Amino acid sequence: MLERIAKPLAITLIICLPLPGCAHFTKSGRAQLAYQRYVWKRSHMRYRQRVKMKTPRQPIPAYAPSDYKIRAGAVDASSPQSVTSGESQSEQ
Repeated sequence: MLERIAKPLAITLIICLPLPGCAHFTKSGRAQLAYQRYVWKRSHMRYRQRVKMKTPRQPIPAYAPSDYKIRAGAVDASSPQSVTSGESQSEQ
């Protein structure tokens, strides 16, 4: 019984040994797999960007310009308005 299994197995192994094996283990096979992964990632990213661009976004609100007010008058030249006195803002 063992001879019946061992003989075909040995013949199969002898035939299979000289074969190049799995194509993924060769240099070109690995390069092809890497290129397939690269293409898949890029196409997936492109698809995601397209979906993102198609999604409806909130419109930019149209703000009305504020009323323009003209202020004319004399300013006290002895004290500039940008400088405050020695008192702090909380005390005023």
